[in-house]
Amino acid sequence: MRIVRLPGREGFALVLVLLALTVMAAIATAALATAVGQLRAATTRAGVFAAHTAARDAVEFALGTTRGLAEAPVGDSAHELLYRSFGRGGSQRVGDLRLSREIHVFVGDAVEAGGAPVRKGRLIWWMDPEVRVAAHKAVVESAAFRVEPGAQVNADSLLDGRPGIARCDGVSALRDAFGTGLVPASAALPPPPAWGAGQDGSDFAGFRLGWFSRPVLQRLADHHVTPGQSPPPAGCLGCWSGVVHSGATVHSAGRGAGVLVVNGDLTIASGSSWSGLVLASGDVTLSGAAGLTGLVRAGGHVVMQPGSVLDGSACAAFEALRAAQSLARPIPLPGRSWLSPIGPPTG
Repeated sequence: MRIVRLPGREGFALVLVLLALTVMAAIATAALATAVGQLRAATTRAGVFAAHTAARDAVEFALGTTRGLAEAPVGDSAHELLYRSFGRGGSQRVGDLRLSREIHVFVGDAVEAGGAPVRKGRLIWWMDPEVRVAAHKAVVESAAFRVEPGAQVNADSLLDGRPGIARCDGVSALRDAFGTGLVPASAALPPPPAWGAGQDGSDFAGFRLGWFSRPVLQRLADHHVTPGQSPPPAGCLGCWSGVVHSGATVHSAGRGAGVLVVNGDLTIASGSSWSGLVLASGDVTLSGAAGLTGLVRAGGHVVMQPGSVLDGSACAAFEALRAAQSLARPIPLPGRSWLSPIGPPTG
C-alpha cells in the first residue's frame, strides 16, 4: 500500500503543533502563577498569624515578669516595658498605657521582617497604694462597730507620723481624702469592687483588696499562719511583714505589722498590737490592752474591749501596702480583658 502525501499538509500540521504547545505553555504559566500567588498568600497569612501570636505572647510575658509599682504617668503616651527580637528579623514591644491611677492597657506590638505590624491590647489592673488607702471612708469599715467603756478610738491624726512610720500628708491622694475634714471612726462597708463579691464571682466573697481576690491574696501572701499559730511579730520599728494570710486566728505574738488578711475572725490579744492594714471576712476583736494602728475592713463586727486602743492611721496602712512587694504587680482585669482590634502603630 502506498501513502500519498498531499502538498501543503506538512506546514498545517506544524502550525497545529505550535498552537498546542503555546496553549500548554499558557496553562502551565497560569498554573505556576496561581501556585505562586497561593504560596505568597499562605506565607502572608502565616506571617500575620505569627505576628498576632507574638504580640499576644509579648503581653503575657510582660504580665508575668513586670514587678514593682507602676511608673507610667496617666495620659496618652505609653511607657515601654519590653522590647526584644523574635523570629527572623522580627521584633516585639510592650507599652503600658495608663488610663487612670489603677487601670492600664498593655499594648503589644509585633512585626516580622518585611511584614505589617500587628497590635494586641489587654486591660490591666495595677494596685496603687495611695488609691487603695484613700478609698477608705473611716478608720473602721465593718458590718457593725462597738466601743466598750474604757476603750479608745483616735480618728483625728490619720496623716501624722508614728514611731517607725513617716507622716504622709505630702501624699496628694491621702491629703485629699483625710486632710480636709473630720474622718469618722466607723462607716459601713463599701460596695463592690471595694468590698464584696457583687457580680464579680465567689472568689471575691469574704474579703478582697481591689481586684485582688481572696484566692489571689492567699497565693501572694508572704506568710501563711497555720491553725494554732499567731501572725509573725515585726522585727523592728518600721519593719513590715508584707502580706500575712490566716484563717480565724488570735494575734498574741507582740507587735506585728503589715497587711493582715484573715479568712474568719481575728482577735488581737491583750498586750499585743498590729500596725498597717487589716482585712477580715469575720469579726475583729481588740482585747483589753490590745492595740491597732492603721485601718480596718471587716465583714463582721468590730468590738473594742475596755483598755484597747485603735489609733487610726492612713500612713500605717499606706506604708504596709507599699512594703507588700508581692502585691506590686499588674494583673489582667477579670472577664474579657483582651481588646480587639487595635489599630496599627503610627509614627
